[in-house]
Amino acid sequence: MTKPLRFPLIAATLATSALLAACGGGDDDPSVEGDSSGDVVAKYIGTWESDCYADSGASAKVRADFTKASATSFTGNVVAYGYIGSSCSGPSVKDEKVLTNLSMNHAGTKAISGVTADKFNGAADQGNGKLVMYTDGSTLQLGDVDANKDAEGYPNSFYESRYTLKRRN
Repeated sequence: MTKPLRFPLIAATLATSALLAACGGGDDDPSVEGDSSGDVVAKYIGTWESDCYADSGASAKVRADFTKASATSFTGNVVAYGYIGSSCSGPSVKDEKVLTNLSMNHAGTKAISGVTADKFNGAADQGNGKLVMYTDGSTLQLGDVDANKDAEGYPNSFYESRYTLKRRN
C-alpha cells in the first residue's frame, strides 16, 4: 500500500519528496477548532482529515494534526491509515507516519488557481522542502510537490480534489 505514502501530504509538507496527515486515533487531538487569533498560521491549526479514497483494492485516509509554535510557524505530524476493503471501515491494518516532528515556517504568499496560497519552508524527520497550502476554513488544499515549481521552488498547482483535507469536527 504505497499510495498513502505518496499522498499530497508528503508533498504538501516538504517539496523534496516527503510530507503530510492521518485518520483513526483517539480523542487526544490538538485543537480541533483551530486557532482564533489573527496570526498567519492560525487558520491551519487543528486536525485535518481526508475522505476515504481507493488505494490498490483497499482504502486509505490521511490525518494531519497541527499545533501553533509561533505567529508564523506550526508543528505537527501526518499519518496515513490503510484499511481492507473500499470503505475505510473497521480497524486500520496499517498506519504510516508520513511526516513526524514536522516544523513549518511561513515564507509569504503566492497566487495559485485563483486563490492566495501561503508558502512554507518545512522540515520533518523525513526531509526538508517547500510547500504551499490554502484553506477556506473548512478544507485544506496542498501544493503538488510533483508539479512544476516557481523560481523559488514552490509548487505551482494543488493536488487533485480527492486529496483535499477537511477540518475534523
